[in-house]
Amino acid sequence: MDQGATEEAGRTLADLERLRRRTHQRAHGGAWLPAAGVAMLLLASMALYRHPFGQTSSITADHPWWAGLPDEQRNPVTSYVFWFVGTPLLFAVTALWYHWRARRHGVRVAWPLFAGTGLGVLALLAVLAAVPTGPVPDGLTATNGPNWQGLLTPLLPLAAAVMVLGWAERSRGLIAAGGWITLLTVWLCTSFPLGYLPGWATSLLNGGGESLGGSLALRPGHYLVLMALPLLAVAAVRLASSRTDRA
Repeated sequence: MDQGATEEAGRTLADLERLRRRTHQRAHGGAWLPAAGVAMLLLASMALYRHPFGQTSSITADHPWWAGLPDEQRNPVTSYVFWFVGTPLLFAVTALWYHWRARRHGVRVAWPLFAGTGLGVLALLAVLAAVPTGPVPDGLTATNGPNWQGLLTPLLPLAAAVMVLGWAERSRGLIAAGGWITLLTVWLCTSFPLGYLPGWATSLLNGGGESLGGSLALRPGHYLVLMALPLLAVAAVRLASSRTDRA
């Protein structure tokens, strides 16, 4: 094969690669809106807590954690309504968004899996628990091990939906963001007070000096920001990519 044919083949392969990337960006460039929507829902839930950022000498937390995290909430019923109305509303907006993109760009994404997973797990949560009226269950204290009843929280349906959306959108960032929300939720919601560290972890952080568990100074608002940051990063990257594609 002469040099001219080799260069022509190289240009053809480069054009095909650009076409592949452009098609991928066009098909999956809409992930920024549901990612940003989930992040906004997490950040808006700060309003459900009495002390989202401020320290307090005592905390009375109703179980299940309908606000999301095991901390004092303003009103359990308000928290319940927030998640059981806000989450389906988010999925409805997502459905309209993807329907509009399908009509405009002629590409479809398996977004129903995103909504179906979130709503399905949320419905299961509603079956397993009712609106809370009691305090923290006996035994759920900083001196005992994890209490798996704490997993009755509306944050887990949202985390599961984000991971499924990451699969549908071929986004490792979204899958990682959903996993990050899951890890934080499982840790925070199976211990009390919020952010309790087991004895071995406290001992490790203190260089082996202290063996008793301790609680971090972070409050619900701080943890919700930590959950939302990866989603906002993914949304920013996908939005920038979609604008580059249009240009």
